Amino acid sequence: MTHMLDYTHQEQWQNGFGTQQSPIEIKTLAAVKMTGALQFKTTSRYQLQKEIDDQTTIRLPGNGQAEIFGRPFAFQQVHFHAPSEHVIDGKHDPLEVHLVHQNAIGQLAVVALMVQVGAADPVFQQIITSFHAGTTASTNSQIDQWLPDRPVGFHYLGSLTTPPLTEGVEWLVVTNPKVTISETQLDWFKQQFRFDNRQVQALNGRKVERYS
Repeated sequence: MTHMLDYTHQEQWQNGFGTQQSPIEIKTLAAVKMTGALQFKTTSRYQLQKEIDDQTTIRLPGNGQAEIFGRPFAFQQVHFHAPSEHVIDGKHDPLEVHLVHQNAIGQLAVVALMVQVGAADPVFQQIITSFHAGTTASTNSQIDQWLPDRPVGFHYLGSLTTPPLTEGVEWLVVTNPKVTISETQLDWFKQQFRFDNRQVQALNGRKVERYS
């Protein structure tokens, strides 16, 4: 049985790792400008299979394939943080969606979608509607439509943002997703999970790339 994460006492989380922790505060002007868009594209549909209340967020495992900076990755699961974990130029976004991927040798890459409040999203609504606290349900949603054709944003090396806080995770922070959620949807999520964002961690000289 995993213990529920206590976001109010994050300093007590076990972290035997080093100096490349996530999330971070991203300063656009300090990031290294690269040419072109973020190199991320799906090569097969992202199909969600289950909906799990893991007590700090909703986690939806599924399958799908992607190419990230020219390398093949398999989609593992999606989950949500409100407000956003990454801070861009001093600001949190209302919601951050984490698409977790793994490659053949076990390296993790997380594509983070920085989501604004706007029109309600039908898939997110479906997730809300079929949510039952404390249970796991089957689902068959698809989320490819959340991804922009030409993703822009930031790329850096960090860690998982929940224990075991493992480092060596490649992050793509996408600032132009094709999904918005309504104020009502955001309020619902916050009522269920209060807040589930880890505090920003020291950059410690890491390079952050910017793709625009």
